[in-house]
Amino acid sequence: MGQDLTLFDKLYCCYYQAVRQILEESACIPVSKKRMEEICEAAAFKESALSILPQLTDRDGAWSCLLSKTEDGLFSSALGDKTLKAPLSCLQKAWIASICQDPRFLLFFTEEERDFIKADIPALYQEEDFYYYDRFQNGDPYSSAMYRKHFRTVLAGLSEKQLLKLSYKGKNQLLTDLKILPVRLQYSPKDDKFRLLCIRLRKERKGLPYTLNMGKILACSLAGTWQTAGDRDSAPEPPFASPSLAVFSQKAVEPAVIEIDGRRNSLERCMLKFADYEKHTVYDEERGVYTCSIYYDIQDETELLIDLLSFGPVIRVLGPERLVQEIRERVNRQHRRLFGEVREAF
Repeated sequence: MGQDLTLFDKLYCCYYQAVRQILEESACIPVSKKRMEEICEAAAFKESALSILPQLTDRDGAWSCLLSKTEDGLFSSALGDKTLKAPLSCLQKAWIASICQDPRFLLFFTEEERDFIKADIPALYQEEDFYYYDRFQNGDPYSSAMYRKHFRTVLAGLSEKQLLKLSYKGKNQLLTDLKILPVRLQYSPKDDKFRLLCIRLRKERKGLPYTLNMGKILACSLAGTWQTAGDRDSAPEPPFASPSLAVFSQKAVEPAVIEIDGRRNSLERCMLKFADYEKHTVYDEERGVYTCSIYYDIQDETELLIDLLSFGPVIRVLGPERLVQEIRERVNRQHRRLFGEVREAF
């Protein structure tokens, strides 16, 4: 590849980190040898000061030009207040060049910025090297210039706390003009889609929480802040000026309780799969199984069901009964499609 992509580089080792911390602190206030020893011990090893300090403080030391000695025997940085930042290694640059290939990259950066970042740097991997077996194929159109424009307008509305005017393609392909207060963008790895959590503003009515698909936005523009929008009747009430995400969630009354038998590394797989859920796990020493309670929002129930079914026989869903019944129906439906009948035992 023509580039040194070694994983480790001496510029990032603890000795260089210790010297950098000494220079940064001494740029603000002169430091003593004792203080430099403390920095070396914290950033490297206890004995590191024996080799580092002579190089910095002795007149004939290799790094003596980095520090200047004051009249009272302290040391200050000869670099002044210059910020010390380690340069990116070739491996880090190659990693960034790989990320630039992600189709979502251009939602946050321009094409010029992308080309500048990845200029003359070979990527570690290509986007086509990956096959996503657990992702729907009809994700958002990230290559669309219009989609990118709408996305950046939404980002501007979020960062500047401005209202947005939208033309949205809703149910039954009906077009709807909306005035909203954006709250947060969410990304679904399974659907490969972005969703916008927002408060819809309507005259003489309290703002209502909405979840919109970014791919269904047909037009989007900034509409000023809620205090200066000029339409005070439709502006959100004070509680919605900085709305809490709690208004978008509806917790299930009971958590999903599953039993994990530990086969096929199932405990670790479950912890990774359900990492974004609130959960509580206990171990039953007598039976040698784990019981995990997963707390979820009602709107995420279908996705949770699919994830639970993907683990097959290594987990068992214990409750609530409504969730257990839904899983039974899904398994029976699949069995009928494959074999034309449902086993009586199930």
